[in-house]
Amino acid sequence: MNRLKTGNDELDAILGGGFPSNGIHVLMGSPGTGKTILAEQMCFTNASPGRPILYVATFSEPMQKLVGFLQEFGFTVPEKLGTEIVYEYIGENVLTDPERIPERFQELLTQYRPKIVVVDSFKALADLMPDRSAWRRTLDAIGGLLSAYDTTTFWVGEYSSEMLSALPEFAVADGIVDLVRTQRGTRDERFLRVLKLRGSASLPGEHPFHLDRGGLQAFRRFVTPGLPSDYEPRLERVRSGIAHLDEMVATGWLRGTGTLVAGPSGSGKTSIGLHFLKAGVEDGEPGLLASFQESPVQLARMMTSLQWKPEQMLRKGAIDHFYTSPVELQIDAVAHEIVQRIERGGIRRVVIDAVSDLEKSARDALRYRDFLYSLTQALAVRNVTAMLLLETAGMLPGRGLTGSEVSYMSDNILVLEMLLGDDLTRTIRIIKSRGSRHDGRRHALRIAEDGIEVG
Repeated sequence: MNRLKTGNDELDAILGGGFPSNGIHVLMGSPGTGKTILAEQMCFTNASPGRPILYVATFSEPMQKLVGFLQEFGFTVPEKLGTEIVYEYIGENVLTDPERIPERFQELLTQYRPKIVVVDSFKALADLMPDRSAWRRTLDAIGGLLSAYDTTTFWVGEYSSEMLSALPEFAVADGIVDLVRTQRGTRDERFLRVLKLRGSASLPGEHPFHLDRGGLQAFRRFVTPGLPSDYEPRLERVRSGIAHLDEMVATGWLRGTGTLVAGPSGSGKTSIGLHFLKAGVEDGEPGLLASFQESPVQLARMMTSLQWKPEQMLRKGAIDHFYTSPVELQIDAVAHEIVQRIERGGIRRVVIDAVSDLEKSARDALRYRDFLYSLTQALAVRNVTAMLLLETAGMLPGRGLTGSEVSYMSDNILVLEMLLGDDLTRTIRIIKSRGSRHDGRRHALRIAEDGIEVG
């Protein structure tokens, strides 16, 4: 099956390779969700000499506005306008005589012989009809014309989910993509769903996306990867970089395992993670620090205080620092970026600081649990050794690790505690280590000027 690319690789993957050619597809959603941007992005992605792309604007947005806004996006190629991409405004025609809509489409199809037709807004045409029967006759005529002319069609409209079973255009359509914008606190989040796509194995569920100068950037909903056919567990050990800690768990952590480091603020979680990455650099294993609290400036200051040289640690082949603010955090986009960096940089160790921020950004507890399980499995099948840092409430022991189910997904669990007396005493304890003997006693933990020491 021939397919049309959307201009975004992730969206193409969600669609099973792109939109099937020679079909009729609906791009639906409320105003401002990005329907028109996606349609125009696809136009420029597929424009080429020969048969042009026809963009039909109804009275919802005049042609001058549509073309004028295009200059803000990086996918726009002005030289293609008027030749490879042709805009036609039919609002004046259909307003005076709605019954002439099929005739007007016939004229445009005969004139341009387009390989792609976009009608924006298609729902506006239905609103002109005197009754449902008249719209059904008009819709059948338009659909027949478009099918006869060997063209791929996109109907853009301000449809809602309640209209799916009521309006005839959804029964005619071969594909339906729903774009949604929801409010989360003081920010908006955008998701898209493939509701229908004939002849395609599309990826179900809600997939996040955002709009920027490059157009619509989508991210596949992060799901559990399949096991590779040649996967073999490795029983080799990796160093933590902290004196005496490796002795508490045989001779180090098993390759490809995930370690949960849980403790209150100030207990030393980030420092332990940095020691783990530094040990990897010393052993020739590139690392990745995904942090949602420490900016690059703060991270460099922390390394300097440990008497490390940031310019030597934060470089290609050493530690890759991926920082994103927790204010705009989107968990599926974060997972996509982590996996991309692992594959590009040959990453062998990963520290996520902290999964507490991922939990706060998840839409619900179930999605967070599924996401975290998928992420830990994605690291495991790549034999990437990981540390997941988790902030717990309170400084005293005995209050539990977390209200979520993150602990059972971890191969190893380190618990950090802070005991308040005349002096502040930090402790560390291994309470779980799958497939490995370990010392479960509580040990003193000291943060010195040159790093962490375990007593």
